[in-house]
Amino acid sequence: MKINQKTGFFLIMLFLFGIAAKSQTTGFNDALKTAKDDNKRVIVDIYTDWCGWCKKMDADAYNNKDIKELIEDNFVFVKLNAEGSNKVKFNGKEMTETDLALLFQATGYPTTVFLEPNGKIIEYKYDKQSMNNLPGYFKASDYKKILQFIIDGKYKDTDMSTIVN
Repeated sequence: MKINQKTGFFLIMLFLFGIAAKSQTTGFNDALKTAKDDNKRVIVDIYTDWCGWCKKMDADAYNNKDIKELIEDNFVFVKLNAEGSNKVKFNGKEMTETDLALLFQATGYPTTVFLEPNGKIIEYKYDKQSMNNLPGYFKASDYKKILQFIIDGKYKDTDMSTIVN
């Protein structure tokens, strides 16, 4: 069978796209499974399509080389559309992405939630107040400190306000 140049190019691109797609999780449930299998914490980036600060966080923090490396080495990263209708399963209950965002108490966007490898929500203190999510935009230098705070397990005994204001 002879393959013309266009068909060959298309097959190569399809193959490369398939490889790239396998290197990232495809949704919340896949992220939880991967986290458990790889014993990594989860970063849940809760966003909306219309959120300008979400786009800025993507551009400034998540596209930062150092942050990408920290995430790749230590976390499973998943985006959660706070207005999404896709079904997800969390703590044995099926719900929409919107319902999960509400469960995570996301009231503004972006909001970041950290989960243990077993799916338990990571709680920490900020200015002596218990928190279970991280609301708002963070510039890359501050977000890198936050990720290191989580990686090092400092959330167990250190107030986050001591590392970022």
